[in-house]
Amino acid sequence: GPLLLTVLMGFGGVVLTLRPTIDHDQLFAGVVGLLSGMGAALAYMQVTALGKVGEPEERTVFYFSVGTALVGAVGMLFNDMTPWEQVRWQDAAWVVPIGVQASLGQWCMTRAYSQGATLVVASMQYAGIVFASIFSLTLFGDHIAPMGWLGIAVIVTSGVLATALRARALPDTPAEEH
Repeated sequence: GPLLLTVLMGFGGVVLTLRPTIDHDQLFAGVVGLLSGMGAALAYMQVTALGKVGEPEERTVFYFSVGTALVGAVGMLFNDMTPWEQVRWQDAAWVVPIGVQASLGQWCMTRAYSQGATLVVASMQYAGIVFASIFSLTLFGDHIAPMGWLGIAVIVTSGVLATALRARALPDTPAEEH
């Protein structure tokens, strides 16, 4: 329905903002990226289903963390790009705060998908592209092309529309229950 159209509209905004291109020698990486996106979509559908049956967010995040740590450990066995003896302790110390922030982010995302409207949450995820673009502009002095600004406007509009459509569908629902 209309909510799905806002998600597709937001995706169109992402394409306008990022203007992705792929060369023939990048085909494998492009396919991996697409498969990753499909896997994430399936995972979020499962998180939504788990939330609907009452599975606690903490348990979902815990098992997600264990699973990704195991997959990452297996992946490290086949990756010889950074031998462990080259990693300095000062650099490795950043792993703890990164892990804490990633866990908090995963918990928030799990909570949003398990208790919120899935398509509204999906539409709002595109806001990450907007923030990344603004950060690149303000922190690194990057230039945003006019097509990028148009994409940002489309992303913001899709998020506003998704929120308005959801509010119209549930007009008398208390905010704290969302």
